[in-house]
Amino acid sequence: MLKKSMYLCLAVSLPAFAADDTAQRLWQNTRQAVQVQERKNVADDAIQTGMENPQQEIQQDTGEALFVAVNHSDWPEVRRLLAQYRQQPDHDEDLALFADAALSKADGNMKAARQKYETLLQRQPDFTRGRLDLARLLFDDHLNREAAAEFAKAAQEPLPEPVLSNIRSFQTAIDQRQSLQGSFNIGSVWNSNVNEGAGGFKCNAEFEGECIDYWNSPEPQSALGLKYEAALSKHWQVQGHHGIAARALAFGRVYRNRQEHNEHTLNLSAGYQFTNARRSLTLSPLWEWSAEGSHASHRAHGARAEWNENKGKWAWNTETEWKKLKYFDEESAHNNGNSFAVYNTLTYMPREDWALFGGLDWQKRTTEDGQGDYRQPALRIGAGKQFAGGFDASALAILQHRSYKADDAIFEQRRRDNEQIYILSAGAERWSIAGMKPTFTFKHRRVNSNIEWLYRYRQNEVGLSLVKVF
Repeated sequence: MLKKSMYLCLAVSLPAFAADDTAQRLWQNTRQAVQVQERKNVADDAIQTGMENPQQEIQQDTGEALFVAVNHSDWPEVRRLLAQYRQQPDHDEDLALFADAALSKADGNMKAARQKYETLLQRQPDFTRGRLDLARLLFDDHLNREAAAEFAKAAQEPLPEPVLSNIRSFQTAIDQRQSLQGSFNIGSVWNSNVNEGAGGFKCNAEFEGECIDYWNSPEPQSALGLKYEAALSKHWQVQGHHGIAARALAFGRVYRNRQEHNEHTLNLSAGYQFTNARRSLTLSPLWEWSAEGSHASHRAHGARAEWNENKGKWAWNTETEWKKLKYFDEESAHNNGNSFAVYNTLTYMPREDWALFGGLDWQKRTTEDGQGDYRQPALRIGAGKQFAGGFDASALAILQHRSYKADDAIFEQRRRDNEQIYILSAGAERWSIAGMKPTFTFKHRRVNSNIEWLYRYRQNEVGLSLVKVF
């Protein structure tokens, strides 16, 4: 009876594609969490409290109605009243310019709006409401130094306390933008199949009804351990909308009594970034280091690009990444090669407490011996909800098809995998400990393969962790 175990085959032939998915998910979640935190901290309802009309006395006519419409952000009404107001022979051009600037900002024409506000302030330097609106425009347009200067000027005026408090909120938000931002997640994790074992059996030859030559694959092994995820980013404004951005991602698992399945990944990048109110573009080189078990697994260098487009309730994000991988272990050297990935995400927020998102991804992997070459299209769809009382929940589904380019050298069969990943997460900010939010996560993963006995498996992961966003 000849028994052939596939432990070695599993160890050296499976590509390390899971780390790319984790890095993308970690970065997306962190970036969105930081944005949500900023929006919560700079609600500007108080910015209009007690603010004066640029006219010395408010007219009980179209001019007053126009000013009120601007305060209420009723832009169709502002457009209609502004046209009427400018037809009046005794209209106040400063009020008209103020409304026109606000209308340009609402239309997304930030450059024109800024020019109009600056013209207005040249004519009326003491018009604090106009200065505050200009400061908010500069803040929204990610001109942080310029916004800080205008808020500092406005803060010197004798303003109502709600307005001063709001100014301080924006000043704090600007400081946070220019500081280190990110997230940190640490907690316990239990995995039902840490070795991705299929527990399969394949008989190659029989004699008198008994299998005398067969393959078998490892049985699933469960493990309890510690997981960590951290994302850090820093932006330096150089000139106007142009700057430098740096990013660091670190994540991994440390298992009790299953140290051979420990995982650690560090991904670093720094480069050029353009940012304004509507979009951002990042171009940077990257470096990556990974370890499995107690030994370093591979290193990589490459480049990444990221494009973000913001259209109010809609947002679009595209990330591309190219890496050249070099494995440290000679037995894994055949996996040396290139990796290219594109991630596209569309997000829709019908309300401040709801987010729906979906994505289409594509990955390509090439290796020195060609055995690990594959292409992998993927579909992502999910939703997130903030509940009253400081609770939140999210759900994510990922469907992937991985098709290998060449026939397997051992099985003389071209491998094809269909993978499904489902992630449920629930957090309780009201139960935060030292500013860290308790979060429960459940992840179910199932892989179906045409080489079923070796690559088909099921995996459940349950985690309880503390999450900090800053």
